[in-house]
Amino acid sequence: MAETAITTVLAKVAELVAWEAAVLLEVGDDVRLLRDKLEWLHTFIRDADRRRRLRDDEFVAVWVRQTRDVAFEAEDALDDFLHRAGRHRRRRNPPPALPTGARCSAWRWRWRWQWPRRPRCAGLQVALRHDLSARVRQIRKRLDEISANRAAYNIEHAPAPAWAASSATTLAAWDDLEEYTVGFDKYSDMLREQLLDVDAVSDRALVSIVGESSIGKTTLARKVYQCPEVRNHFAIRTWTVLPPNSRPSDVLRDIHRQASSQLRRSASHGQVAEDGGGCDAGAKGKDISKVLFRNMTGRRYLVVVDGSIAVADWNSLRASLPNEGNGSRVLLVTDAAGLEVVGYAGGPTYDPIELTRLSPENTYELFRRRVFGRRGDCPGRYKSRYYQDVFRITRGLPLSVVVLAGVLRSKELPVEWDQVMTQLLAARDQPQCKNSNGGRRIMSLAFDDLPHHLKSCFLYFAAMPESVPVDAARLVRLWVAEGFVRPRRGSTMEEVGQGYLKELISRCMVQLVDKDEFGTVAAVVVHDRLHAFAQDEAQEACFVESHDSTDVLAPATVRRLAVQNTTDKHVHLGNALPKLRTIVCNFVNGGTTKPNVCIHSTDLGFLHASKFLRVIDIHGLELKKLPNEIGSMIHIRYLGLQCGQLERLPSTINKLVNLQSLILKGRNGMLGVTAAFWMIPTLRHVVAPFTLPKCLGDLYSLQTLHGVQPHCWDTRVGAGNPLGRATNLRSLELSGLTAAHVGTLTSALESLDLLVHLVLQGESLPRAVFTVPSLRRLQSLRLVGSMDGDEDEEEADDIAVRYIRPNLTRLSMWYTMVGQSFVDMLGELPSLAELKLMWGAYVGEQLVFQDGGFPGLHTLGLGLPELEEWTVRAGSMAALVTLTLFRCANVEMLPEALAGMKELEEVVLFKMPKMVGRIEEGGEDHHKIKHVPVVQTIR
Repeated sequence: MAETAITTVLAKVAELVAWEAAVLLEVGDDVRLLRDKLEWLHTFIRDADRRRRLRDDEFVAVWVRQTRDVAFEAEDALDDFLHRAGRHRRRRNPPPALPTGARCSAWRWRWRWQWPRRPRCAGLQVALRHDLSARVRQIRKRLDEISANRAAYNIEHAPAPAWAASSATTLAAWDDLEEYTVGFDKYSDMLREQLLDVDAVSDRALVSIVGESSIGKTTLARKVYQCPEVRNHFAIRTWTVLPPNSRPSDVLRDIHRQASSQLRRSASHGQVAEDGGGCDAGAKGKDISKVLFRNMTGRRYLVVVDGSIAVADWNSLRASLPNEGNGSRVLLVTDAAGLEVVGYAGGPTYDPIELTRLSPENTYELFRRRVFGRRGDCPGRYKSRYYQDVFRITRGLPLSVVVLAGVLRSKELPVEWDQVMTQLLAARDQPQCKNSNGGRRIMSLAFDDLPHHLKSCFLYFAAMPESVPVDAARLVRLWVAEGFVRPRRGSTMEEVGQGYLKELISRCMVQLVDKDEFGTVAAVVVHDRLHAFAQDEAQEACFVESHDSTDVLAPATVRRLAVQNTTDKHVHLGNALPKLRTIVCNFVNGGTTKPNVCIHSTDLGFLHASKFLRVIDIHGLELKKLPNEIGSMIHIRYLGLQCGQLERLPSTINKLVNLQSLILKGRNGMLGVTAAFWMIPTLRHVVAPFTLPKCLGDLYSLQTLHGVQPHCWDTRVGAGNPLGRATNLRSLELSGLTAAHVGTLTSALESLDLLVHLVLQGESLPRAVFTVPSLRRLQSLRLVGSMDGDEDEEEADDIAVRYIRPNLTRLSMWYTMVGQSFVDMLGELPSLAELKLMWGAYVGEQLVFQDGGFPGLHTLGLGLPELEEWTVRAGSMAALVTLTLFRCANVEMLPEALAGMKELEEVVLFKMPKMVGRIEEGGEDHHKIKHVPVVQTIR
């Protein structure tokens, strides 16, 4: 596909044109003429790409391929010029040492060294310009020849239509596109009956859902999996998606990880575990099958396996799960080919639930909900016509219905709707499409309809694992590093990237997995059929080369390489890849980051020849150090490593003068980094175990700073603000704080007006986090450690907190040792939706939630072993949805006010033996929770 290639080159040309005039002397005109030529091609190439995809004209396919190759050649020429000029400048002018106190201007530092104003050697300066000019002219000549060939071979094409904005006024919101199980009622009833019918089948039984791809198997299973009856019935529920070539031990490890997380159900989501270990700590170095069997024993469980599983792997899973006659179930979600295991179930087996396609009525109902929302509908004068067209095009296949709805959501009714319907119906009636379900055609149309910038963003999912949720923050950072995100006045690049992601969700090309209270997308996933489509398109366009085998035989011309391999102990990546811009690898095994299960690969020789690298994102690499040569890769924007054995970073790390994101995870200890690193002005996100310097440089672009410790801070009175020039920070996580840091940290917080997420951990934490006026935008706060000050200060805090923290939504506290008056203050927070008070957070045997307190609280977690009595006054927590009590063993009864909380949907009691008998039917506290759909007790 040539369109994404041209988009990339145009962005590169814009970057080059933005340089000083001296840099482009004698070259600027050539570059601008190239840009103009590419912009004209860009307007015509979309239609040609569509026709190439339909394979109705071989001449068009050749024209598209040749245009793409020339675009790649142009990108290589520009990148080579930037690389050679930058390396020469560094050799002539090595980076200066960080001045004392970091008082100099980072901007002046950058332009004195980073990019060449002009090389000092006049001869080399002329040579660089001459070489670039010659290459650009040759590229323009090739483009002229390609255009001439188009005319000679009568290759007709037309610009893509400029679609208008939708005229519909009742469209569903982008985040209201839930997976409706339209037409699945009878299947849902059958599935619930098979899962819950202990009287009929008490032994562990195999339940299965089968059907063709995209029929809605996973959607049905997920709906029933999350329904209150099933959540109440099973003590443990796990859901495992089988990736290609998965090993039995990986499947068992993932089930064990989820089961352990539920058995250790902590309100902190495991961030501060009781024993300091992770979910897999008990399985380390042991037979995972035996560990899983032991943990499941004595508990009724539901294990969902989504994907085709081999008989041998099924036998391994079956042997690892106890059969105690308590009604446990294994649910297999697969296609017809995966049903072979049913004959080897080795126990009770229900008849498979086989899904069929939707009826015309249910097809339109699903379409209507996806386009207009739960209550909206198509205007009556058009309804009958589109009712029939949608079914004729999709033939009742749910994924096709959803994708078609995503296309029409952005179209004007009826003109553009008619154009889309006519195009798809005409394609359906073609002889070669008679036996096709049309799903591929609809996906192609949806992809063709994407704006230029969204096409590259969607194709990037081809580099991600199949059927695995993708962290949205990571994805957007990668998009920014790749240059896919266009700047927009008044918004950060990350905010623009979030908008791109929401548009892909709105178009039903991407599924929303999770979002926060403020509408920020947290995780997404792509349907496996759409993922396969993205991989095919990316392969055809030379956009991403994807591999999942041991030997990665990527061609030397590969520009982006994705390796997803969790099955082998060694992956060879030794061949030179001189054109490589991006490498995204996932070698992590079984859903864990433990070093002992990382894939072993220390051969990074391919990096040395990849001078154009922009993105390195490798998870699960056993590596002790990075090569020094990484400092010569001046194009790198994103460097992400998940590696538990990394011992040090090379001193050349400070030469990555375009670095935006440095993400180092998996290591427990601290890493050293040169002081000059903190002077790279392009830094946007640093997530790494670093010690902060006395004072940061002019990091005005820095938004994320996680994993760092302030050991080098100057804690003397009047020493200044160590974060003073990082005023655009949005997210900060600091650990290792002591009493000496309190004053300095308070000074730093006063300058962070844009901060929305804050985590502080250490011996002593400043109470000022609740009183500093600058933190008015703070949404998420997590405190682990004793807070300074005394109870007398809390009286003053109570007066202003509702005004100073109007946006605080999530609050977690550990070991803070606050009293009742402080809790009363928290009850005044107007936006607080999630509160967790865990070990040592509260001092006292009695806890009271006052009248009308916590008006917006949805989720509450209490883990206070010393607590004996908990009182909730009338009107407090009126909106509470989820309540978790974790090891409050001395609390004997639930508050009476719970009986009147109509919004309460789930109550979880973890290791509270005195309470269990009281809440059972006939117990003293049963009336308080009998209206709650889900009540779980974990012993």
